[in-house]
Amino acid sequence: MGDLARVNTNVAALRAFQTLTDINDKIVKTQERISTGRTVNRASDSPSDYFISRTLERQINSVQRKNDNIERGINFLQTNDSRLAQVANILIEMSDLANQANSIAVTSAEKQAIQQDLSQLSLEVQNILQSGVSARLYTGFTLGGLSNVSLTGNLTSSPLSSLTLNGSNISVTGTTSELTTTITNIDNALNVILQDEERIGSFIKRLEVEVDVNEVEETNLKATLSSVQDADLAEQQLELTKLSILQQASLAMLAQANAAPQSVLSLF
Repeated sequence: MGDLARVNTNVAALRAFQTLTDINDKIVKTQERISTGRTVNRASDSPSDYFISRTLERQINSVQRKNDNIERGINFLQTNDSRLAQVANILIEMSDLANQANSIAVTSAEKQAIQQDLSQLSLEVQNILQSGVSARLYTGFTLGGLSNVSLTGNLTSSPLSSLTLNGSNISVTGTTSELTTTITNIDNALNVILQDEERIGSFIKRLEVEVDVNEVEETNLKATLSSVQDADLAEQQLELTKLSILQQASLAMLAQANAAPQSVLSLF
């Protein structure tokens, strides 16, 4: 009768129970993989794959953070560009007014009115440049792939200084020479603003390209991460079905193994 006669230790039942325990452990892991969608949920599942997946996650987060910072930088540049565009619009209007005054058909009273408009518009230029446009554009900044860059000139020098914001260099009521100088000063200031807008536009375009490059890199990293840790749910469901059947079979064998020693009673 072999082991069946040794009722104190039911080896067959112990083996069936061990098999059932192993199957139950596998079922728990398979259910976890299905619920999380990952084959690697902890380091013990696969130490090397766990290390690789966590490293890839860090790289993905780094690329995402970089793009977030670049997007905020683009918004910063676009905001300042819109303010410089306002200055450009004002200077274009001032240039038109100054050229309008440069006509023998314009009366002294009309020139006085134009002079008043120019003074008020120059004050608005001053307001936008001093309170609306960030000085960081002119003192230097670092953003994404742009390192220690700045726009041409600054808020208080360069050809902009030709357009004195207190109006002393904007005169259409004096001599013809003064009127010509006024037109030149306004046009010089407009050229500076347009050049600054052009540089901001080139910065924005470059950063947008960098965002696109980072998005491609992020996609590739996610694809690599997927190949390492993502579970094939169809395969895992098939595995769970197989294990469920084996679990039921193990339970049946455990029941038989527990009942087998009772046959020894027939000897008594």
